[in-house]
Amino acid sequence: MRRHWMWLMLTVLITSVLMVGCTSSTTTKPSTESTKEAITTPTEVDNEVPKATDQDEQAALQTAKDYKATEFEVNENDEKSATTKESALARGERIKPFLTEKYFEKQMADRNIVLPLMVAYKEQVKLRGENMNFTLKENRGDSLLMSYTLDLIFIDDQGKEVRNIPLEGELTFLFENKQWLIVDDTYNIRELQELVYDYGN
Repeated sequence: MRRHWMWLMLTVLITSVLMVGCTSSTTTKPSTESTKEAITTPTEVDNEVPKATDQDEQAALQTAKDYKATEFEVNENDEKSATTKESALARGERIKPFLTEKYFEKQMADRNIVLPLMVAYKEQVKLRGENMNFTLKENRGDSLLMSYTLDLIFIDDQGKEVRNIPLEGELTFLFENKQWLIVDDTYNIRELQELVYDYGN
C-alpha cells in the first residue's frame, strides 16, 4: 500500500512538470513572432520612397527656366560690376533662391556665380540666354534629373549679336525647405572659363 502511494505521488509530480513545460513553450512562441515583426516592419516602410508628383516636376521645370535666365542675363560689362565684392554679393542674392544652401556656398566659393559677369567684362559684351529647352530625364523619388540646352548670346553696345555659344548640361534637384532646389548644375562651363582664366593655352 505504501509503495502504491509513492508511485501515485511520483506520477502526479511528473505530470505537473510536463504541464509547466508545455505552458512555458506556448507562451514564449508569440513573443518571438512579435519581436520578429517589430524588426522587419520599419525596414519595409523605409524602402518605400514616394515619387515626386507631376506638380513637383512642373515646379522644377519652372525653377530651371528662371534660374538659367537669371544666371546668364548680364546687362553691365564694366570693371566694377565684374570684380568688386559688392557686385559678387548682389549677384549671389539673385541666384541664391534657386539653389540648396550647400550648393550655393560651393558655387560662390568657386566663383561660378560671378563667371557670367567676368565673361561680359572680358569680352565687353552683354549676355542673354536664348532658345532654352528643358527635359525631365528621371524622377528618382527624392530627386529629379533634368537636361537642358541653350544658346548664350553675346551682344555688343549697339545691340548686335556678335557671338553664340551653345551650352548643354544637366540639373539635379532635391527637395529642401519645402521646395525643389538645384543641388548640382553640370554643363560645358570650360568654354566660358577659358574666356576669363589663363589655362596656359
